[in-house]
Amino acid sequence: MITKRRNLVQIFPKRLKKLFDVWEIRVAVLTSLTLQCIQILLGGRRKFSTSMKLRIILWLAYLSSDAVATVSLSILSSDAGEYNDDFKDSNFVIMALWAPFLLLHLGGPDTITAYSLEDNELWLRHLLALAVQVLVAIYVVLRAWVSLTLNFLAIPLLVAGTIKYGERIWTLWNVSRSHFRDSLFPHPDAGPNYARYMEEYESKKEEGFDVTLGNLIENPMEGNTNFYPAEKKINLTEADILYYANDFFSMFKPLFADLILSFHDIQNSQSFFRNRSYSEVFKVVEVELGFMYDLTYTKAVVVYSLTGVILRIIEFLSTISVLCVFGWVSKDSYMTTDVIITYVLLIGAIIIEVRSVIVLLSSDWAMLWLEKHKNNTVLDCLHPAISSGTRKRWSNTMGQYNLIKFSLKDKPSKFSSVVNKIKFLSLLLEKYRYNDTEDVPDALKELIFEELKRRLTSASSDVNACKQFVARRGDWVLEQGKVS
Repeated sequence: MITKRRNLVQIFPKRLKKLFDVWEIRVAVLTSLTLQCIQILLGGRRKFSTSMKLRIILWLAYLSSDAVATVSLSILSSDAGEYNDDFKDSNFVIMALWAPFLLLHLGGPDTITAYSLEDNELWLRHLLALAVQVLVAIYVVLRAWVSLTLNFLAIPLLVAGTIKYGERIWTLWNVSRSHFRDSLFPHPDAGPNYARYMEEYESKKEEGFDVTLGNLIENPMEGNTNFYPAEKKINLTEADILYYANDFFSMFKPLFADLILSFHDIQNSQSFFRNRSYSEVFKVVEVELGFMYDLTYTKAVVVYSLTGVILRIIEFLSTISVLCVFGWVSKDSYMTTDVIITYVLLIGAIIIEVRSVIVLLSSDWAMLWLEKHKNNTVLDCLHPAISSGTRKRWSNTMGQYNLIKFSLKDKPSKFSSVVNKIKFLSLLLEKYRYNDTEDVPDALKELIFEELKRRLTSASSDVNACKQFVARRGDWVLEQGKVS
């Protein structure tokens, strides 16, 4: 058995094995950085692109990034176990500095924290991974500790990496199904007179009175308290669109948690949409759905909060300070390749942070913040400057399933013929093979909007009619065509 095992190991030449041992960790950390760059570049484009190639590349990068970073940390920890306290390889001292960078990579970019809604439910798994990976990174740093300047540089990077990974878990937890649903319910409020009532209740009870508790029935205002008057405004400015979109975004959140809207919210939204043009309504809905996308698939819940801004400043200052000190210290005793890789990791981390700030400042969330602070003049000046005319909020396309191609079973390519032999891949790709996308013309938008307004006008006075209208899925088309 020993001889057979040795022969299997010796299939690979010693020279190739040595080359692999030297370069495996270096290639791994650079691959991890590359996957981060792919996600930050393509993550935001998924919001308005229907390209299948883009989605496949992003899907592979998203699934691979955690695995590559975790494997890289395990390689570093394995290498750390080979050194005793009496001997520290100078090359490993600088490589130990890469462990905190892998924590930064595990934190992921701001543009994508979840590829699907189900990924948000894995926050507890990521919390456990955070504890384990932080301990592994600390272990690697301590095993390489010889009280050099490079060793101390690992401390701020560990802080930045832990914060970055913590941001991701915070985001996943906030958007998880149970927490998101619970966050939509207000905290119970006993009222300002609760203490006085309870004191009076206890005193009467002690005096021997038969006291019972009752319910005071009130009719508080439900739902969104903003009311949009019936008079029509000629044109909505960009600030108005952001304001209304955010208001309706907050109003319609319960729908994404399988809850229902209050009657006041329904009346309020109908009052607004009845008195707007189709182009204004579609613009408001575009921004509104963009807010929902950011909430569920990105770090918007963190980076657009005061706590998130403070944490982001700490991360950036930690990374930039390490770059400055690393450029100052002597690096003669380290391999040039390792020094270059460290510079690449540092500069890459800073570029990612800078790009995140640019995305933050040019987002609808930033524009909304300016609008809320009544800086409308600043908003009108900033929006053309930081938002190009080609900026898109959605793809402006609709998917179509080509029944003719499906029925005729178009002759597949050679690659497809190979895939078809693998059953689960064939079934997975079947629903994409005959899918096409078509641009949505303005005439179709206007037709849909006017038809919705007409239908809602006839059903607005009857709740059952509204429910029936919402539940219909193509019934009207079948009725008009007299198809049973």
